[in-house]
Amino acid sequence: MISFGFPLFLMAVGVVVMWQPRTKRWQNRLARHMGGDQRRVKQRANTFLLLGFAFLLAGFAMLYRLASGS
Repeated sequence: MISFGFPLFLMAVGVVVMWQPRTKRWQNRLARHMGGDQRRVKQRANTFLLLGFAFLLAGFAMLYRLASGS
């Protein structure tokens, strides 16, 4: 049986992964890595946003399953 800790952990990781591309340090490092191509930097930030949202949804789904008793 799954405890409440794992879904909450997934949700916290999702929020961190979604928030990370918004930091100035992350944007500077990625722009330097990609040679200043802002289109690719924005594309990578959107990928992280979707990945974080997937973690958030997985956490909510597990919490719902625990709450419903299925």
